[in-house]
Amino acid sequence: MTVVYILLAALVCYALLVLFRQQAALKDRITRLEREKNETEQILLHFMEHVNAMTETSVRESKEQSDQVTDVSPQMVQAATYEKTETVEMKQSISEEPPLTDVKQALRDGADLETLARSLNRGTGEVALIAKLSHQTKVAPR
Repeated sequence: MTVVYILLAALVCYALLVLFRQQAALKDRITRLEREKNETEQILLHFMEHVNAMTETSVRESKEQSDQVTDVSPQMVQAATYEKTETVEMKQSISEEPPLTDVKQALRDGADLETLARSLNRGTGEVALIAKLSHQTKVAPR
């Protein structure tokens, strides 16, 4: 019986030793993670300071440019607006959107659901949901 008690005591001591080692390993890991967290916070703070400095310099540069723009002749302004209108017209001509179809109105007028869905390149269920649930029933073909 004494041998059993000695083995049981040795087992308990070994379990306590393992638990203390795990606790020490966890403490080391916690201190390492806290140190890494502090380093990361410092790096982030440094990065944010640089970004703020960059935005301040860009704001200053844009103010300086706007001050320089006030010395522009009316002919230059007219040329710039002409170029802008040309580019807007070109973009509009390139990206002309297909005509929108009002799904509710088409169904009221007697259009077939399947035909309407095919013309819009959508599924019949999707067209039915658009007609029933949507506030904006005007859709373009896909």
